[in-house]
Amino acid sequence: MSQHAIKKEETHSVTGSADRNTEQSVQVSLRLRAVESSERAIVSNITAVQPSAGLVYLDFGFLEHHTIDQISAAARKGESSIHLEGRLECRIAMTPQHVAQLSQQLNQILKSPRPVSTQDAEPLTVGPDTVLQ
Repeated sequence: MSQHAIKKEETHSVTGSADRNTEQSVQVSLRLRAVESSERAIVSNITAVQPSAGLVYLDFGFLEHHTIDQISAAARKGESSIHLEGRLECRIAMTPQHVAQLSQQLNQILKSPRPVSTQDAEPLTVGPDTVLQ
């Protein structure tokens, strides 16, 4: 995955020690190394977003096909409430700023005129508040 990050440079003038910050784009090639069970792909067909104090929880879950059929049957019957059981596959806690950054990145992919593959992915454009962690 390639991303741009903001790099700050300090410069000193000849007449004094006034610092000046300039922004420069830097292309970063990042490869995340799998550890323990993270090599396993997570299959999710349902998500939930839960805000909390200072964090946002992103839950990725999986509903079996027969459970999805139960939703359709309940809707046809006009039921307004149904209780279902699914598997929580992954929970991610993020700061609101990182959720906003993720939203920007996902929107860039969704607005792309063609699907982005991992081989021909273009660097994502990020703003001055981007933090690469």
